[in-house]
Amino acid sequence: MVQLSLLADGIHERKIKVPMVIDQDAAVQIVGRTKIEAPANLTFAQGKFESGGERVLVKLVLGSRQPELLSTTIIPGKVMNTGVVYADLVITSLSGTRLASQANIPILWHDVLPSPGAQPGDMVQKHDLLVEGFENVSGYCDCQGKLWLLLAVVVRYCVVVSSERILQIEAAEPFC
Repeated sequence: MVQLSLLADGIHERKIKVPMVIDQDAAVQIVGRTKIEAPANLTFAQGKFESGGERVLVKLVLGSRQPELLSTTIIPGKVMNTGVVYADLVITSLSGTRLASQANIPILWHDVLPSPGAQPGDMVQKHDLLVEGFENVSGYCDCQGKLWLLLAVVVRYCVVVSSERILQIEAAEPFC
């Protein structure tokens, strides 16, 4: 008498690609900076801004455009990310009257994260991008007498690096 094992005859080796997390960072914090030419009537002396001889406040606020993640590049052992935050420059008198503004100024940020095991072709997921705030606006005059404003934003986000790995399993032949 011959015994047949239907289960043993139906077992096949399957290879399934699955993402495997190789690195994650739950709190990447980066500062992005840019400089712009100041409005013509603005001066900066002794750490204070003035316009028409009166002291004014110069600050950054979040612009109407959403922050963007522009690019991700992986080189062996490192993940490089670039993004942009849009800010509005607001100039007010000490009494709070808005004197001038400039909308949606792009402030680029760039970081290089060490990620042992990361290789070109791996997957990078970035999430929970948060603009934490802006540094105080400062200014300086260049050699030609132009006033430049230094703008800076602090950004925090999370990143997960994963790589496709082949998961080899033994499974019965599917019914359909």
